[in-house]
Amino acid sequence: MLQIPKKLTATLLSYIKKTYLPDKRVNPKTADEFTIHDIKFFARGVAEMSAYFTSERGSMPKNYLNKKELRAGYLLYFVMSNFLKIGFCLDEAGAKSRFANNDVIKIADVGCGPGTGAVACVDYFKAAGKPLEITAIDQNSGTLHDAKHIFQTFADKERARLKTVLLDIHSRNITHSLKEKCDVIIMANFLSEMKEMDSQSAVVQRAMERLTEKGILIIIEPALRWTTRNLMKLHDLLLSQVTIRDSRFAVMAPCLHNAECPMLRESRRDWCHMYLDWERPRVMGEIDKLIGNRKDYLKFSYLILSKQIADYRLPVTDRWRVVSAPMHSKGKTVLVLCGNGKLLHTTMQDKDLCEKNADYAKTMRGDIVRCADISNIDKLSEFAIIRSHNG
Repeated sequence: MLQIPKKLTATLLSYIKKTYLPDKRVNPKTADEFTIHDIKFFARGVAEMSAYFTSERGSMPKNYLNKKELRAGYLLYFVMSNFLKIGFCLDEAGAKSRFANNDVIKIADVGCGPGTGAVACVDYFKAAGKPLEITAIDQNSGTLHDAKHIFQTFADKERARLKTVLLDIHSRNITHSLKEKCDVIIMANFLSEMKEMDSQSAVVQRAMERLTEKGILIIIEPALRWTTRNLMKLHDLLLSQVTIRDSRFAVMAPCLHNAECPMLRESRRDWCHMYLDWERPRVMGEIDKLIGNRKDYLKFSYLILSKQIADYRLPVTDRWRVVSAPMHSKGKTVLVLCGNGKLLHTTMQDKDLCEKNADYAKTMRGDIVRCADISNIDKLSEFAIIRSHNG
């Protein structure tokens, strides 16, 4: 189960209270605590932000984070969950081993908001002991101000440096804002704010040009049906358009293939998203009670891209990504798998559970499994989890 570092929670709560709580609401006796009264005060901004993020993101006001109460709500409620999503994607890409020989790891957080990607990278790479040079780009000066102050408190100043860039990002200027090539580029909850998919594709392609040879691009979006299906469409559009230096375009995850999305082809309603178990911080639990949310799981959609030829996945007929939750009905379990450019709908009867296929009963959405290309899993079928993200 994923946990938020105590230092991050303390950093955020202290900064939010000192920066955004009006002086007249500060009780000298609890000035160093984040009380239930503070939570109630900031919950209104969280509720408004949550309403924005569950609506059509393309219709959101462009400068919604100009409002202090919304910036505070974002800091309090969304930074911690997005922090863990970015860490998951870095781990999914094997970023520690991938950049183990680097003297310096260079990172860009595009559409950075309050710098969630920057602090997530600081935490993820801390054991590697590598210096980090991070560029945080956003069109809102208020969120960049927040990013600087949170980073200064959370990061090791000797090991990590942050440069902020104020920029209204589009395909024509993104390459100019990244003066040096990056090992990691993060676009978290950013692309879906662009109305046109061609604009999203152009920004991604220009960003890919600023990757190092082993560089990775991480895209994260909300797990809403429409945002996720748009990301699936963007995946297909990129595969049809992009050739980088005459090499093939590599999708590292969640896909285990470089074919068009089979779920998009097969269904008009399903969407490929991920969820993770986490230990919800107390303050978020209190907010959920106040605004009627349930953030028991971290839900999101993601796409990790590379331009390195070695990352291009040749078809493997027995490797699959689980793209559904286990669906239990009387006497059986159903899982939907994705691999080799197709969806595989599998079923196992409870009576057929045995040592060879015992992992079927333990499998969760997002796991990578090994099994034959067969729909019915029986006592003769081998089924094994290769990689699990939920325990």
